[in-house]
Amino acid sequence: MVNKAQVQKNFSQNAVTYDQYAVVQKEMAWKLLLKIRRTGQCFQNILEIGCGTGFLTELLAREYPLAQITATDIASEMIVVAREKLAVFSNIKYFVADGENLSLVDNESFDLSFDLIVSNAVFQWFTDYTAAFTQYHSYLEPGGYLIFSTLGAGTFKELYICLKDGQKGKLLRKPDNHKTHKKREPFVENKYLQKVMINTGFQHTGVEEVTKKEYFDSCRCFLRALKMIGAHNYLTEELAVQGLGSGIFSLIKNYDAMFFSERGVPATYQCLFGWGRRTTNT
Repeated sequence: MVNKAQVQKNFSQNAVTYDQYAVVQKEMAWKLLLKIRRTGQCFQNILEIGCGTGFLTELLAREYPLAQITATDIASEMIVVAREKLAVFSNIKYFVADGENLSLVDNESFDLSFDLIVSNAVFQWFTDYTAAFTQYHSYLEPGGYLIFSTLGAGTFKELYICLKDGQKGKLLRKPDNHKTHKKREPFVENKYLQKVMINTGFQHTGVEEVTKKEYFDSCRCFLRALKMIGAHNYLTEELAVQGLGSGIFSLIKNYDAMFFSERGVPATYQCLFGWGRRTTNT
């Protein structure tokens, strides 16, 4: 299970540095906007799941100036940064909320009817896609769209190769007997996402895969960038599961040795862009 409290804490603590380091996430947001444009719709009531510091929120506000935008995020400090940065826009409402459990929002001004639900690089933190997508389907007006991006299997493949290699060799140690850790797949599969959308009532569904690589001077720089956007849970969870502990130092050394090139060391992002539509009143 994803530790939501830790995710919330990490993103809140790194809200100020997020924009500086979220290079791929910004690229994904621009591509997501193109997907939204291609629907040809003039959206009036938009829900954004996981607005972060408001990068995609601003793109949406400029693209649809007459729309009412409801921006949500699990991290309160992300909302603070977004609100300050986008103060010029009067058509955005903000709510601190877990995008997986929006029914917990206790606020009469939280609209439950949208013609577009959008999310950029957030769903990889979810534990129950079926419950979340069922909720989104119920919130959409007939004809409304769910359009999103997330990180799929293959993301950070270099990191997981090193973790697997460490598990085989000298990094391995016995985990603390007083702690138990449940292994989870770090990122979602394309086919699984499509299946969930269909099973939860969406029609005209699709998922596109786009591979992106970001290069860093070293593995240490890559891990620092993960921390600066609050996404280092990927690594800490995996280290806990494998019982590698302080093996992080050997991990960094192995990563640099295995993947360094004239461009630096790569970090692969398997970006998934998905869409579906509610076409009936059911």
